Amino acid sequence: MHKLTIFFFRQDFNQQDWQKFMGLAEKMPGLRRETVSEINDVVYGGTGRNIERIHEFYFDSRPALDAALQSKEGQAAGAWLHEFTFRRFTMLISEHKEAFQNEFVQDKEENAGTTTLKAD
Repeated sequence: MHKLTIFFFRQDFNQQDWQKFMGLAEKMPGLRRETVSEINDVVYGGTGRNIERIHEFYFDSRPALDAALQSKEGQAAGAWLHEFTFRRFTMLISEHKEAFQNEFVQDKEENAGTTTLKAD
């Protein structure tokens, strides 16, 4: 699974602009899931202090994500994103891996007590 992550920085944009962006982005083909996180506190790191919101869009694969960005829906969402944020955002693409507690692999000898994610 791959995801597109957008960091939104503290700035003046209204809820209507945000809703319009979400409406456009949610029409991207191949979108499987999305999450929005409102930042409450920055525990460590100076650059994170201005992050207000994190929006994540999940796709089955990198080609599916790329196709979504290149689609007319993705292009419309991207154009509005640039406009309403005045280009003040950070966008990342990453491979997403996730494990639940019962899926953790215990490293019994060398690193006792540590856990790692199982490879897909």
